[in-house]
Amino acid sequence: MDNKMTPYGKVQTTPFGKWDSPITDDMITSKSIVFTEISAAKDGIFYVIEARPADAGRCCIVQWIDGHARDVLPSGYSARTAVHGYGGGAICPLANKNFLVFSDANAHGVWILDSATCGVTKAIVPDPRVFFADFHAHPSEEKWILAVCENHRCPSGEVVNTIVAIDLIQGRMTTLVKGADFYTHPRFDPSGTRVCWTQWHHPNMPWDGTELFVASWNHDGTIEKPRLLAGREGHESIAQPRWSPDGTLYFVSDQSGYWQLWRWFSACADSDPTPISLDGLETGEFAGPEWWLGSCTYGFLDSNTMVAAWTYDATEHLVIIDLTTLKYEFLNAPVAALTGIADSALAVTSSTSIAIIASSPSSPQALYHVEVNKPASLITLRPSTTISDPSTFFSQGRPISFPRSNTRLDSGEKIDATAKAQLIARAFFFPPQNPHYVGPQDCLPPLIISIHGGPTLHSGPGLSLQWQYFTTRGYAVVLLNYAGSSGYGRKYREILNGKWGVLDVQDAADCARYLSTSGIVDGNAIGIMGGSSGGYAALQAICDFPSLWAGAVSISGISDVEALVKDTHKFESCYPLRLIFGQDVPNDESARRLIYRERSPRFKAQKTKITAWTLLLQGREDQIVPLNQAEAMKSSILSNGGTAKLVVFDGEGHGFPRGAENALQAVREQKEWWRRSLVIQQAPVHRKLGSSLVILGLIVLSLLWNKLC
Repeated sequence: MDNKMTPYGKVQTTPFGKWDSPITDDMITSKSIVFTEISAAKDGIFYVIEARPADAGRCCIVQWIDGHARDVLPSGYSARTAVHGYGGGAICPLANKNFLVFSDANAHGVWILDSATCGVTKAIVPDPRVFFADFHAHPSEEKWILAVCENHRCPSGEVVNTIVAIDLIQGRMTTLVKGADFYTHPRFDPSGTRVCWTQWHHPNMPWDGTELFVASWNHDGTIEKPRLLAGREGHESIAQPRWSPDGTLYFVSDQSGYWQLWRWFSACADSDPTPISLDGLETGEFAGPEWWLGSCTYGFLDSNTMVAAWTYDATEHLVIIDLTTLKYEFLNAPVAALTGIADSALAVTSSTSIAIIASSPSSPQALYHVEVNKPASLITLRPSTTISDPSTFFSQGRPISFPRSNTRLDSGEKIDATAKAQLIARAFFFPPQNPHYVGPQDCLPPLIISIHGGPTLHSGPGLSLQWQYFTTRGYAVVLLNYAGSSGYGRKYREILNGKWGVLDVQDAADCARYLSTSGIVDGNAIGIMGGSSGGYAALQAICDFPSLWAGAVSISGISDVEALVKDTHKFESCYPLRLIFGQDVPNDESARRLIYRERSPRFKAQKTKITAWTLLLQGREDQIVPLNQAEAMKSSILSNGGTAKLVVFDGEGHGFPRGAENALQAVREQKEWWRRSLVIQQAPVHRKLGSSLVILGLIVLSLLWNKLC
């Protein structure tokens, strides 16, 4: 193709992966922020936590009043929690609108912040081994707050979780609820006479099955008459219990197979909860897996009106619900994903407005204000980063689905929700996009397949500069929602149980084959990457399907599942067992060990020649997947003649580095790794169709497949 002139100047024919991009390294690291939580106070005041890589990843509390922002947390503090290892629920406004409580990431404990003076006082003497999170303030008695407490100081060595009531005046706490392994969402009702909470026991995770309780609150800081209201461990997951202004308790249950809204009219104390039937929304979800504490994806404009995020096929939509008529309408706001940590991403700021942390198909994560009576008035309060270039540089994510190999239905079997979950896998495809460049006619773009963590999470189509960084350079990117991902209902989540490290990896391989045989990407230049369990899947993939991959990047990835079972923290200590064995965990230790080894990349790599160039990025202080996992994987690959590099980041924990300098190094390491493994190795390939026609055909095939199923 000859170079030609466009409104952006001359279009250059340049090899894929070698395009110049307006998205710089520091634009997605030191010059960006991450909004992690949002919480509303009275009179339209709300607070947002901003994680700032330029400030060593410190989490600052920002107060918003009438569209104006002000930092209110002194520089020596960082608002972040450590309960369950992942945290969340770090702040809570008190009844007095100028005050809030928070947990400090460094000293822990509970602290009171006066937002007017930025003064901080201790509520509970900090102890580095006692964590607090998920606070909630009494509506009228200002001294009382509820919190989840996680105690690592027990003489037995056991980590003990409880719900406590904290007296902010006397600086003491009382245990309200104990005995379960985990707790979330302790909440007062508007009258201050009842509390609710959710709880669960091992071996369940919160998306497997939880229980919702209510109890009466006494003014002396005790509760009585606890009642199990809903939920069933191992069978029904309850999420986000929340009291409406009139005292009705709402919550989300996946009893139907999807996380749907329910309510309990507390004025009728002996009544049972009832589902809220919203015609047309039954196969979407109003909540997600609660990896973090403090999730919030719905709220009340008044007693009769709810605003909520509804997820369908891993894409979120804002909806206004009339709770009396059960009629609803979608807000005309271009939101694709609510993106706060723990889905703590929505706060009601008045009877007609909300603030949200979200991304859209054409804008990265930002803090928005939305007037619900004027759906077009989506006002950007603060972007996560500043990019002046037009949206024509941005690649739009397209949902695709593709047949899953090694699965079939018996003749005449009905294609129901369970069968469909077994037959197809899901993803979002982002083609290369840059108005200044096209690739050579005889070449197809390299592909990076991203495997999200969890594995019970999902990737959405909201614009992320992390991926636009690569698509603007000439790479195609796929965000794979493999078996086990959320966003598609319980059946899709559960089919990974017993098949972790097998079915998710097969989905990645099927995706690579599907896109390469469709003539849309270069089948000889495919890379795979992921973090945590996504890193595990990436490492498994290069062992199980070595000829498919030219490169791989693992961030805090698991390489030895037996070591993970022994070393990981309380929250996930039983999770690998369900993922690996399903409901039937062998009693015999040797039988378990045999399967552990079959599912562990570090041992497979000793027997299989890994041809993919493998980059391992790891935090030295990672307590969830310790450094020794990455060290073992590197050793196995190198000892068998492969290519591997390990980069260790001091001061960093689990996941992508938080500090600006470390994050910048991680981005540059990835860029160079993909250049060496995918771009330099490329050779011209026969282009069966023009890329635009292939993309169109891919979309049509996906739509036809979905219609068939």
